[in-house]
Amino acid sequence: MKRKHFLSALFALAVLGVSCSTADRDQVPPSPETTPDISYSVPVKWWALEPMQSKEAAKGEISSLSAGFREDSRSYLEMTGAGTEALVLWEAGDSFRMYSFQSSSYYTAVYSTAEGGAVADFTTYVNLPSSPCYAIYPRGNDSRIGTYNGNKVFEVTIPREQTAVEGNIAPGYNFSYAYCTKQGDDLHFINLVSLVHFRLSGGIAGEIKHVRLNCDQKISGDLIVVENGENASFTRDISFGGAESYADVSLNGDFRPGVDYYLTIAPADGQLVTMVFSNDEGDSVTKQGNKEVNFTQGRICDLGTIALGDSYDGDDPTVAPILYMASSKSQPVSIAVIPDGYTEEELPLYEARAKSGIDALFATEPYKSYKEYFNVWILKVASNGSGANITDGNGNVVTTSGCYFASGWGESSYGDMQANDSRIFSFVETHCPDILNGLHPIHEVPVLLLINDERYGGRCWSWQSGKCYAMVPTTAGNLSWSYPSSCAVSNSDPSQGIRAVTSEEIDELGRNSGDWRNTLVHEFGGHGFGRLSDEYWYNTDKGPTSKIDGHNWATPMGLNISAAYDPTPWDAEVLSRWDELLARNPLYARIGVFQGGDVSILNRWRSEKTSCMIDNRFYFSTWQRMLIVKRILKLAGESFDADAFYALDHPEDPVRDVSASPVQGRQSVIAPIPVPPLAPMAIVMD
Repeated sequence: MKRKHFLSALFALAVLGVSCSTADRDQVPPSPETTPDISYSVPVKWWALEPMQSKEAAKGEISSLSAGFREDSRSYLEMTGAGTEALVLWEAGDSFRMYSFQSSSYYTAVYSTAEGGAVADFTTYVNLPSSPCYAIYPRGNDSRIGTYNGNKVFEVTIPREQTAVEGNIAPGYNFSYAYCTKQGDDLHFINLVSLVHFRLSGGIAGEIKHVRLNCDQKISGDLIVVENGENASFTRDISFGGAESYADVSLNGDFRPGVDYYLTIAPADGQLVTMVFSNDEGDSVTKQGNKEVNFTQGRICDLGTIALGDSYDGDDPTVAPILYMASSKSQPVSIAVIPDGYTEEELPLYEARAKSGIDALFATEPYKSYKEYFNVWILKVASNGSGANITDGNGNVVTTSGCYFASGWGESSYGDMQANDSRIFSFVETHCPDILNGLHPIHEVPVLLLINDERYGGRCWSWQSGKCYAMVPTTAGNLSWSYPSSCAVSNSDPSQGIRAVTSEEIDELGRNSGDWRNTLVHEFGGHGFGRLSDEYWYNTDKGPTSKIDGHNWATPMGLNISAAYDPTPWDAEVLSRWDELLARNPLYARIGVFQGGDVSILNRWRSEKTSCMIDNRFYFSTWQRMLIVKRILKLAGESFDADAFYALDHPEDPVRDVSASPVQGRQSVIAPIPVPPLAPMAIVMD
């Protein structure tokens, strides 16, 4: 099918920008916070669909029909100052797939044409049952099909990587839909997608090989089309299990100045986008806007002529990455640090803070003992203004700071901490050398988002695949985190209920105080890299009795928490060696099975009474340290050996055991400010 021009609203490149929209996330809802003025928001859930069963339709005599496009799918694009009509044209060899539904099953037939033109005759040898039929162009493979709220739904895959064609789109990119009451009726297709039009100018325009468009919503990959009789549209509220959809799309090929090019995307309104233009050597120019763009179904969004200039320096707000820590291993483990809310003048402050935060992480075991495994990249990008956005506590931005990654949370409610994850991951993929050279994909490079904001907060967003970013504001002041005031009566028996924690128990565990670097070690070192769950609990939340699904993910999550008192995940490698470990160091006596964790006071168990995952101290429990080391070695391509781990292990806790450790010595002598626990980790389903 040849390109069709859609009605276009004329947009200049300057309208491109950033958004806080995260309506297409699937987050495991956290338990309610008992501390006043703290709230946690839950974005819209993606419902997973089960595919319907496909049955083979009967073969028969050749069947034919005529297919064209509805009048409202013909429109205009002003290219030369005059309206020029461009019809949708079939090409010889085009084909589409038709579906007929019977109960919980469906039948398909592929129609093909040997002709072309605005209307063409299509034929098939398949006889479908007598029922309403739905057609999808291009035919592709037999799509996953389902129903939702009484409507038929079809999975359509819009390529994330597209091929540039001068003045056109590549064959098969103009996804379309048609409906008829029975097989053999003539079809009148409507367009499902939006096209993005642009031209390039400037001295480097002819060198460009890759153009990436980044949005806030999913615009490519596996997306769902919902029928509505003669009409149909994309939805982001549902998906088939295992679907992979993306908030970006790339156009690859040889680009020439002044030539029309088009990207095919799923429609999305109110988008604040970024475009990255790069050559094959990795040099790039980034264009970031600040106004919303509407990508409308069946229409072209015209971005006009984009001026790239004569070099790769002037328009790109990024600065060359800094390799702050270099691995001595053949396969380094990669970490990326990025800023938000730092203006160009404040980037030196960001760099100093990034180094200070990384120093705190690698002064904490086990990161300290495995430091040689890591490449730590400090990436830079300037924001238009200082600080993070302010929300109403429910994710709605009320004050915009102009921060590059749209970080934001409430004045007194940090539970809705969110940022523009599509922009974060696209930026890191574009600028992290270890990703660009193929060492690691994005889901193996944890991202530390360091935010120039003095408000309290911190939250990690983690994906099932391993992808993550940890939000860490540089909170002002000396902070203190308390231990929960209640605990389980029995470590083994949830039915015995809860009791108050005594002051003697608190004295034994020690009271932790520190600053934003404690938040960094908890959110990034614990959640982001270590894939650990929180081990604190709320005093009134008795908790679930179900298993923990994250234990079985490809990149496991929450293995530091057990859903049962016996067995636990740490039985074989820790508890079974308890006597041996005690002979090595009496501090290993702290290992056991203790009820409470994963924000639940009952029905969840942890391996030690306290750790960084409870009160942000610079101490990970023995089992937590082992899990972190396992992840380090897996990313480094090495096998884990428990004996080798224990030979390097250090079980000292700076709060309880080391009065003058390098980490603890950084803390202020000013009286600490009591703060509540940080918001639970947000789990996002890939």
